[in-house]
Amino acid sequence: MLTYTIFDEMMDLRNLIDGFFNERTESKKDYPYAAVYEGADDLEIRMVVPGVKPEDISIHLVDNSLVIEGEKKSDVTEDRYLRRERAFGKFSRNLALPFRVNPEKIEAELKNGMLTVRLYKSEDAKPRKIAIN
Repeated sequence: MLTYTIFDEMMDLRNLIDGFFNERTESKKDYPYAAVYEGADDLEIRMVVPGVKPEDISIHLVDNSLVIEGEKKSDVTEDRYLRRERAFGKFSRNLALPFRVNPEKIEAELKNGMLTVRLYKSEDAKPRKIAIN
């Protein structure tokens, strides 16, 4: 026999609301998403930032971290819309670097919504062969 309690429906509603807010929070906290590739002497970071202009992004090297900040400006008009899934606003990412980089040799490019930052190892971070006497 199936029994009905109003508390079951209340818990279902609570779980639905909690799930909505948790998904919104988790999906936004790491925006923009990053992919980091390590080469022999360099590091390449790629981020997807569609609709963001180069003048709306700033990149800073702070200690042993790369800080990327920017703003995705809203292009939404006052027209009535049926669905809106795009987010707008400021973002900031702080990526810890696995080695010291040469601050004079950092390259950044924004092309077709893809931000690519290439950093090169500093000379003192490269492995050295030590001679044995």
